[in-house]
Amino acid sequence: MLKVSDSAKNRLKHLLNQEKEKKNYVRVGVESGGCSGLSYKLEFENIKREDDELFEDNGVSILI
Repeated sequence: MLKVSDSAKNRLKHLLNQEKEKKNYVRVGVESGGCSGLSYKLEFENIKREDDELFEDNGVSILI
């Protein structure tokens, strides 16, 4: 379960509105790399892939 605070929702909505093309989802992921061996990723997407897990909270749709 993910919880999205009001301040996180407001910031994400602001960032989504700045995108040239309307995006529906926030994608969160972890990749190998970086100093600690892991690198965290946040992107905006329109497409939900078959292997994505969708979480919705506080009006924000998050793909993992």
